[in-house]
Amino acid sequence: MNTSLPLIIDCDPGIDDAVMLMIALMSQKLDVQAITTVAGNVPLRLTSRNARMICERMGCSDVPVYAGCPRPMLRKPVTAEDFHGESGIEGIEIFAPKAPLAPGHGVTELIARLSVAAPASQTVILSGPMTNLAAALVMAPEIAASISHLVVMAGGDEIGGNITPFAEFNVFADPHAAAIVFDAGIRTTVLSLDVTHTVRSGPERIAGLRRIPGPEAKMMADLLAASNNLEARWKNGQMAPMHDPSTVVYLLAPEIFEVKPCRVSVVTRPGAGFGRTRVKDTRRGPHAWVTAADADAFFGVIEDLLKGRA
Repeated sequence: MNTSLPLIIDCDPGIDDAVMLMIALMSQKLDVQAITTVAGNVPLRLTSRNARMICERMGCSDVPVYAGCPRPMLRKPVTAEDFHGESGIEGIEIFAPKAPLAPGHGVTELIARLSVAAPASQTVILSGPMTNLAAALVMAPEIAASISHLVVMAGGDEIGGNITPFAEFNVFADPHAAAIVFDAGIRTTVLSLDVTHTVRSGPERIAGLRRIPGPEAKMMADLLAASNNLEARWKNGQMAPMHDPSTVVYLLAPEIFEVKPCRVSVVTRPGAGFGRTRVKDTRRGPHAWVTAADADAFFGVIEDLLKGRA
């Protein structure tokens, strides 16, 4: 009997999304049933290629990848090649994946899968702009009932933003979509800059990965080293935070994180605060804001998975 957690991943690879996909595809605790892609870190044609490329490198070309929305709902598109390279994935060889995109649109696929699922039975990760799920919720609001747990990399509170003084990239790239998702009443765990900036892939972390034999460990180390080089170029020598990987690590080891119940809203009006997440403490949620992580245990989860593949 398969007891793995069924999982849908919506992403915009991106170096850190690539690492996140590697972790998810390595874990026997997770059953990645579908990947949907969205424009974000780089345009949609590249995020869709990059997701399939990682699946192929991990021996998981059978996981279907559906291309979703090529632009935000309302705002002008914004991308992040400065932090991910022109290809979206620096540090490893770029190639044309053998597996084609799965037929159909990412939004309609989300609707199709969630519409037939049992109530509160599906786990969904959002590691990029929330355009695809927001569009699906607008078209078929009833699908919210099928999602038992939504895990998102989004926002910032005490630490501020990383693309403006107030806004985190994923939310800033489509704040109207983020507002729809946060307003849907779905149980949501939020891995924001507040916590991801406390878990960084410093040289000693990468050195630990390089000591693990096998192509997956080398690929992850190469990705993180490239991410560090790009981050340091723009952030005064800082090492890259583990933004998107935090979503999967949370699912695998929630005990190494601290959370507080809250309600998250998004500033969608034009101005300096555009894309800002506001966090109101509550007793019942529906959101859980992650406030801290054990960085050593975080990398321990990743190293154990890589050792299992060696």
